[in-house]
Amino acid sequence: MSHVSLALMFDLFLAGTCLFAFVWGGGPEKVGSALNVAASVATTALRLLDPRFFAPANAVIFAIDLLVLVGFFWLAVRSTRFWPVWAFGFALADVVLSVTAALLPHVPLFAFHTGLGVYAYLALGAMTLGTWTYRASRRAGGTDPSWRNRMMSPS
Repeated sequence: MSHVSLALMFDLFLAGTCLFAFVWGGGPEKVGSALNVAASVATTALRLLDPRFFAPANAVIFAIDLLVLVGFFWLAVRSTRFWPVWAFGFALADVVLSVTAALLPHVPLFAFHTGLGVYAYLALGAMTLGTWTYRASRRAGGTDPSWRNRMMSPS
């Protein structure tokens, strides 16, 4: 499969999962889908403008990855959903992979980007699963508050 085919497959998966989360999810899913789309569009635009942005741990791309990490951390702490914790873990693995690839001088770009892609698919899958469970709960007549009222205090 060509690099272009892989990129198009990811873009279709991103669009489908984020649209599903935005339309059928609650507040956390809407924030998560917006975060995923914004990061992907920014990263793709930069890489189309200049191939140097494909390099492991490029400072600008790394900053986008860190913002995604912070965004998922915020969602994990503030929302009542399980999936932002998973997405945070996958974003953390992405950041660790970027740092490791920057420290290892001869990491093949295809291997590096395949690793990043795996974590991106997993994070999108977690969000989709979270949206599906939210919908199932709502259909069953359950209440599923999106946000914590305040930070949990120690007992």
